[in-house]
Amino acid sequence: MQCANCHHQIEDPEALFCAQCGQSLCREGHCCYCGKRLHQKANFCDRCGAPVTVNPPLQNVSVPPLFKKTLRQVAPLKGIIQEEVRHHVEQAQVKRSIERAIQREKAHQAKLLKCGLCESDWIGIAGGKFIMGSPLDEKDRFENERQHEVHVGRFEMLKTPVTFAMFDIFCDEVRRNRPRDENWGRGNRPVINITYWSAMDYCDWLSKQTGANIRLPTEAEWEYACRAGTNTAFWTGKSISPGQANFDGNYTYCGSGKGASRGQTTAVNEFPANPWGLHDMHGNVWEWCASIYDELYSGLEQMDAGHLDDDLRERVVRGGSWHNVPGGLRSASRNKLMPNYHYLRIGFRIVRDVEQTSH
Repeated sequence: MQCANCHHQIEDPEALFCAQCGQSLCREGHCCYCGKRLHQKANFCDRCGAPVTVNPPLQNVSVPPLFKKTLRQVAPLKGIIQEEVRHHVEQAQVKRSIERAIQREKAHQAKLLKCGLCESDWIGIAGGKFIMGSPLDEKDRFENERQHEVHVGRFEMLKTPVTFAMFDIFCDEVRRNRPRDENWGRGNRPVINITYWSAMDYCDWLSKQTGANIRLPTEAEWEYACRAGTNTAFWTGKSISPGQANFDGNYTYCGSGKGASRGQTTAVNEFPANPWGLHDMHGNVWEWCASIYDELYSGLEQMDAGHLDDDLRERVVRGGSWHNVPGGLRSASRNKLMPNYHYLRIGFRIVRDVEQTSH
């Protein structure tokens, strides 16, 4: 469409005035002077008072004084209106995006709650390098604790070992027998009498329920999280006391005092968390790791053995238990068990993979 006055090419099919010269384009049903939509059978525009005409003359036209000012303002006013409309559309889009994100988060929280968990049960662990193993002069160390540098990526770890309350929901859902609690109580105590395969089954089930990749930590991830940036025998320092963890308090370590020997598990949040917010990394129950045991630390400590039922090699367990002396609770202390073994000192902790995004 072209302006009859200046022959400017009009790109907007709904334009009321030429953007170059301001000449009215006189659309049908609109005032040819101010562009207001007219009432049916109107003889004059009720905005500017101009007489209704189909093709207004370009010259010698008697234009009402009010419209002369209006005509000069129409072009910039249109731009202001378009900018205002764009701004409101963007605000509405942002609002809808926020509402959708809130709805997704609510649905995610509902799925976790159904499984006995909530989002605050997870701790984000930033990736990094650390020295895995123990120095030669660390008390009660073993030859299988060779020091070496390891890099781990980001992941999230459950604040506590998996509890009976969490695991019993899984058992009821898949119709399997609940593990024995040795009459110590269930609820917020760590689940025990769990094989490696049972722990893996729980991870697979929870992954399907929540849509996240849930798994056991590798041995390297476990020690990295346990140390929480420390390089001493325990995250508590060079020694540990029965007031800081559940172990056999009849024994001491590097000057620590004796204390309670409880002889059973305790609630998973009874003792202080380490600097990264993780409870019971020392004591209470040994925790299954996803790694196959490697005496020499040749790389398996960084690998996830997965759920291969025909792979019966020993898996790593870490952390010590309520039954152990303090030397067995050290951050570098290692143990191994056949994957089909279950016992009243064995539980597990889970991690959740973090989606890697590029920035």
